[in-house]
Formats: sequence, C-alpha cells, structure tokens
Amino acid sequence: MIQCILLTAEARRRKEARSWGLSINTMPLKTFVKVGSITNLSDARYCAGMGADMLGFNAVEGKDQYISPKQFQEIRGWVTGPMVVAEVSGLQSAAQLTSIIENYQPDYLELGLAELTFLSENPIPFILRLDKELTDIKLPNKPTFVLASTFLSNTISPLLIEVSSLAEAEQALQHTTIKGIALRGSAEISPGLKNYAELADVLELLDAD
Repeated sequence: MIQCILLTAEARRRKEARSWGLSINTMPLKTFVKVGSITNLSDARYCAGMGADMLGFNAVEGKDQYISPKQFQEIRGWVTGPMVVAEVSGLQSAAQLTSIIENYQPDYLELGLAELTFLSENPIPFILRLDKELTDIKLPNKPTFVLASTFLSNTISPLLIEVSSLAEAEQALQHTTIKGIALRGSAEISPGLKNYAELADVLELLDAD
C-alpha cells in the first residue's frame, strides 16, 4: 500500500531547509520577501527554506549575475515554494524577451522603464524597478509591484523596498504601507560553501515566531 502525503507550501519549505541542515521558520515571514540576483543553489534553497515569496534570476546574457537557462533549470529542479522572477534589466529586443520567457518560464518579470517597450499587450505579471517617483509618465501596462531602493510615497502598485543590511530592513519596515522588502543573493565562497550572514540577519528579523 502506498501512502500519499500532500505537503503544504510551508511544509515543503521546512523539508527543503532541513535537508540542508538549516535553521528555519515554522511560520510565514512578517512581510513579503523577494530575493534577487540568485546565482547558486545554496542561496535558492536557503531562501526557499526560510520562507521567501519570490526568487529572482538575472536572465539577460552578459549582465552581472547572469545565469544560463541550463543553470537555472538545475537550480529550479531542487527548489519548491517561491515564485520565480526573471530579471531582465538591459533587455535589447522583444525577441530576446520572448526567448527568456520560453527558456525560464517565470511567474514574473522584473524590468525598468527602458524595457517596458518590449512587453506585449498581454504580458505576464511584472515588477517595475524605479529609481524615483513617476511623474507625467503613462505606462502601457500596470505592474504588479514597484521595486525601489528607497521609500516612494506615490506609486501605482504595491511597493517593495530593496535593502542590503539589517539596519536598512528595520528602516524600511517602519513604512507600514509597503508590500515588503527585496534582498539580493551573493556568490558562493566555493561550490556548496556559502556565508549567509546578511541574508540570515534580515530573514531572522522577519521570522514571525
């Protein structure tokens, strides 16, 4: 007799982290979290196990932190739970975007104003990266989220604030109207060897336990 066990998303995250011997949350994080610029399985599994909502991968060849479709599929095959974001800043054409969507099959795109012209009339959901408030700019499509490195008081969509330290995360969370925060992954010291200090500080701050 075969016993089938259906795991919830949270249970899958706990199982994921335990398989790597990591301490994990047993409750969802206090706010929405995206971790971008992921280049290795260590970061992907750690962040998934800690309860991140989105994992972002740079899909534009030649850009910093780029990972190929083959590398991406190898990582994705080991990770369950978070939504996948294809980060496409620096995109050069609509054809390149079509290829990225086919090869990475993301849940979301992340792009800047310069890449908006390459979106079709019915794009997949996207995150718009902004450096400042939008003024007198008419967007062809409305983003699901806006991502910025500082608080923007007037955004067209829920705001994610990008942070790089515990102090910045604490400051961002003082703005009760934001959707959540965005973090960045980093390179491994060597294959399988990773320092999670900055990620761990912020994610532990957000632990709802």
